[in-house]
Amino acid sequence: MCGYGIRHGYPRLTRFIGRLTAYIQLMRPFTLVAPLIAGLIGTLTPAQSIGFEEVKIAIYTGVTLALLQASGQVINQYADYELDRVCKPYRPIPRGAVSRDEALGFGILLMWFGIMRGFWISLVFGTISMALAFMAVYYSLTPFSPRRVNPVYNTMWLAVSRGFMPVVATWSIYGDISKSIPYGLIFMLWVAAFQPTKDIPDAEADKSFGIKTIPNTYGLRGYVLWASIITALMVSMMLAYGKLAMMLILPVAVFNVLTLRRSVEGVENTLAWAGYYLGLALAYILMFIDYRGFIHV
Repeated sequence: MCGYGIRHGYPRLTRFIGRLTAYIQLMRPFTLVAPLIAGLIGTLTPAQSIGFEEVKIAIYTGVTLALLQASGQVINQYADYELDRVCKPYRPIPRGAVSRDEALGFGILLMWFGIMRGFWISLVFGTISMALAFMAVYYSLTPFSPRRVNPVYNTMWLAVSRGFMPVVATWSIYGDISKSIPYGLIFMLWVAAFQPTKDIPDAEADKSFGIKTIPNTYGLRGYVLWASIITALMVSMMLAYGKLAMMLILPVAVFNVLTLRRSVEGVENTLAWAGYYLGLALAYILMFIDYRGFIHV
């Protein structure tokens, strides 16, 4: 007879924890840091005063954006399960820890919860949350996915949804959306320049599955040229709009270019991919500092 408890290792609890771990892995927690910071700092940046109520709403906003990001990550793995079987067999779906149907249901639940939370904040934020959810689903699911049309279209789709729109969404809560446009464009160019770092290790596998990215279409040299041109445009925009404090992000851009092929234990892609997400989080901090006048350049 099978026993339970400490002497028998809590088999039911172990199975539960194993499943819970798999669902957490589906969300790819590292990628949720940037939207959490985006919601927290992006919301507080234009606020006239920062008190308990504003901080509470900012935390709520960050969790909402993280839920939307997590839903996109889960649905992406649902859509790419065959690709992951080839190049990322350790992920929850290809290793059999979670079925595709379970992943899809989980992704839809996260998305629904995120959108409902968005409308609780405001009508404008909720509407943008719906648009973010749509762009995440449309990006992953065939046959209309931008990934299968053109590498530039693919990249710019993500640049708009992960760079520009979250800035506008967070500013809509306490600020004037029109004043967020320069920052949104700068963030959009950051994503356009360095989001493709995630595609470098999977270049050949992506190509075999019909996914068109900057690295697998133009090669590593072509990608470095692309990133350099987009970064130059980003700097030009910072200068044009007088957002000089934002230029403190440039050392991270250099770091990304220098570590395109360097992997590190604990990070699924390269150091440059980690640098992309950390740079995105840093950009929100710099936006806060720049807008509120803590640094005069």
